[in-house]
Amino acid sequence: MTGDSDLASVQKVHGVSVPRIGGIAVFGSLLLYVLAALACGNRSAFIELLSLTLACALPAFGAGLVEDMTKAVSPAVRLAMTMVAALLGYFLLTASLTRTGVPFFDHALQFTLVAIPVTLVAVSGVSNSINLIDGYNGLASGVCCAVLLGIGALGYASGDTMLLQMTLLCVAALAGFMMWNFPFGRIFLGDGGAYFAGFVVAELALLLVERDHAVGPWSVLLLSGYPVTETLFSIARRRLVTRTPAAEPDAQHLHHLVYRWISLQPWSTDTRLGDLRNPLTTVALWLLNAMAVVPAVCLRDSELSTIIWLGGFVVCYGTLYCSLYRAGTFGAGFVQRPWIEL
Repeated sequence: MTGDSDLASVQKVHGVSVPRIGGIAVFGSLLLYVLAALACGNRSAFIELLSLTLACALPAFGAGLVEDMTKAVSPAVRLAMTMVAALLGYFLLTASLTRTGVPFFDHALQFTLVAIPVTLVAVSGVSNSINLIDGYNGLASGVCCAVLLGIGALGYASGDTMLLQMTLLCVAALAGFMMWNFPFGRIFLGDGGAYFAGFVVAELALLLVERDHAVGPWSVLLLSGYPVTETLFSIARRRLVTRTPAAEPDAQHLHHLVYRWISLQPWSTDTRLGDLRNPLTTVALWLLNAMAVVPAVCLRDSELSTIIWLGGFVVCYGTLYCSLYRAGTFGAGFVQRPWIEL
């Protein structure tokens, strides 16, 4: 019931059924932390923030988990549930998009009728972007850990120790899952875990901009540059190039191209250390993600430099994608071999 036994799907690269319940471990560990703190009489502002975050995340996490169990929840329903979670975050956490760095839009966002739908689109977009890149061992969870650490660093630089504590706790929960997921994939994050992790990243990013006015919104956008760029690029590619629905799964994402490029290299057939194509794909994209996260923190005091770097990152992403595509990663000579044995 919980195993990913759909081995022939267009996006699958594993060779045996693997449980898709890693999200339960991540969500459950944070919930147990809250319950233990409350049992010890800890009712601090931090515990309240964590409790409300988990409560707001339930619609997104629940919809993804049901999809993991039944494979019967449509993308539209999952998107709607992430928006419900974002709406709860808007009212319970006061997490809303109020600053963009563009005066005209910032003025418009002061109106509730504008702020609410924009916030829902932003949160659901980031949450879905993490689910979009979730396909290789440790990729989505590792990206989330890096972005969360970036949020914590920016918060700490602004004196927001509570936000730093929150991000470190979430990273610890994800790291516990990654011990079983990377490099050999004994358990998968699943849609529930991906939507939950993406929702937490989005909410903490909004809270960072809302609470710490020294942090620029462009720095926060750059932090999530890799998953957001992947999502927008994929939507444009499907609608404008392949003429397919924006939500239709395919195997033409950047992580698929990187995996296929690695598979085409002569050294990828040397399996004395095991088949490392999957984890090597993850490491390569962790490095790409670091090209956005590290500068977002280092350039936090210069909005112009942050914007320029973000533009350069998008150009580098597009150049890398086109180069890998032209290198023949979709050629007839590619044979996809199952990579995992448990």
